[in-house]
Amino acid sequence: MKTTRIKGVVVTLLCSVMVAGFSACTTDTVEMNGGKLPDEEPLENTYGMLRSGNYSDNKVDVLLTGGGSGAVTKGFYYQQTKPAAAAFSLDARVDASLVEAYNTASEVERTLLPAANYEFVDGQKIELSADGQRSALKRLKFKVDGLDAGEYVLPLTVAGTDAPDEKKTLYFNVTIRQPQLGDVALYQGEDMFFVFYVNTNQYQPLLVDDYFMRKKQARGSTERWYNLVGNIVNLRTVTLNYEATTRRAMLNLGKDMTYVLNHAVKYIRPLQDKGRKVCISIEGGGTGLGFCNLTDAQIADFTAQVKAVVETYELDGINLWDRNSGYGNDDIKDMPAMNTTSYPKLIKALRKALGTGKLLTVTVYDKPTETFYDVTASGGIAVGDYIDYAWSGYNSNEQAVQLLDPWNPELEYVSDYTQKPIANLPKERYGCVNFPIYPATQDWEETMWREPTFIADWIMAGYKPNSIVVFDDLRTNLQDNYETYWDVTFSVCCTCMDDESRYILGTRSGFAYTFDTTSLGNLGTGGATYGGYGKWLKDW
Repeated sequence: MKTTRIKGVVVTLLCSVMVAGFSACTTDTVEMNGGKLPDEEPLENTYGMLRSGNYSDNKVDVLLTGGGSGAVTKGFYYQQTKPAAAAFSLDARVDASLVEAYNTASEVERTLLPAANYEFVDGQKIELSADGQRSALKRLKFKVDGLDAGEYVLPLTVAGTDAPDEKKTLYFNVTIRQPQLGDVALYQGEDMFFVFYVNTNQYQPLLVDDYFMRKKQARGSTERWYNLVGNIVNLRTVTLNYEATTRRAMLNLGKDMTYVLNHAVKYIRPLQDKGRKVCISIEGGGTGLGFCNLTDAQIADFTAQVKAVVETYELDGINLWDRNSGYGNDDIKDMPAMNTTSYPKLIKALRKALGTGKLLTVTVYDKPTETFYDVTASGGIAVGDYIDYAWSGYNSNEQAVQLLDPWNPELEYVSDYTQKPIANLPKERYGCVNFPIYPATQDWEETMWREPTFIADWIMAGYKPNSIVVFDDLRTNLQDNYETYWDVTFSVCCTCMDDESRYILGTRSGFAYTFDTTSLGNLGTGGATYGGYGKWLKDW
């Protein structure tokens, strides 16, 4: 039996189961300019202003989590209303004398940020060339080391000591927050390693914090563990786009992801506090340009953009999923053909840029990854040397669960989609199953082909290489065709993937998983809807 059966086809069961009934509207580049400076008056005079890359006024929010050694980098630059008549330079400095007046005006009591907790990465001298209107971007690094929770401020100015000028001053409002650990710990044991996707075009990432699982003896009251789950959380949708005028490969965060990243303290830090790794998943943008037909110059440019986003927003890494790129689309003109070296080159470049401290994962899917086993075809690059994990990208809920096993493709229950092993990637770091989340069942036949119980034979025969379990875009309680069913299939899939499941033992004396929907159904204070419906839909 091959598992590429489409919807409506019954999969032969090996054992019985009882189941209870940047692509958005706008394109955001990595650096978002604040706009043009307004002329203060219609004179020949030229006015300048100290600005930050992502803020339109002179107040910049910096959010850090206390109790560790984290850091965040913000950019600043000098811009004039008119080009400079001659080259000149300015010295950026911290002016402690501005703190008192600023606190009075803002009605927030902030402490001057200690000198040990900030660093001018590119120096303090700002230079503007002749005929230039804007200086190069400078970086200011903020470090949490040794700081207590509270509110701090760093007044940065290029104004003279005897001539304060608000237009030439930036106030960095630094907030140190305490970690949000919650009452239930994240599961980090050997039974399961959960990889999740969350679509920020629809949901808040905080949805993940309502995913609780219980592993319990199928008969009896013995509970093995009850925990939060989700070791790696991949946020989407982020795309690789093509800028026709410059021929650049552009990282498109899109408006939803941009909002989430700019509010990372609300949507991302609580997930990281509990030990999760939060990454962005990058896909194709349908322009005909993708990971498999980039030039070397485009790879270098795109890699720099990705690195800037990961570092700026303190993400834990990236996931690459080359789908929807538009290769071979007859309506897209003047795009290079796919080749087998571009994607491996991109992976190698990203690893070098991100370093070993960030996750770099690849979703195995269709032609883009089919030659990753061949070092020669990959331009001499063994892809497995540069990635942390890879996993299946076949998760259509119009098909049965697809079991990918590159090392045993001849097995009858292994998917027809299976590709060869990625060169030098250990089996322990390859996820063989990416579970779809199915809509509510309509009839008995659909129930039958959805149940991945054939995985039991695969595990019993000793083929399961690891405990990696990947799930398609997560959901919450909604009044749609997923209600009352997606959470059940979630727990059934976990049970099928566990070595101690009742399916493998052939009795109800084994262990099974239960998905706890209590938190999803609890709106807490201020809830506007009934029964948890739409609880974590985006709120922006």
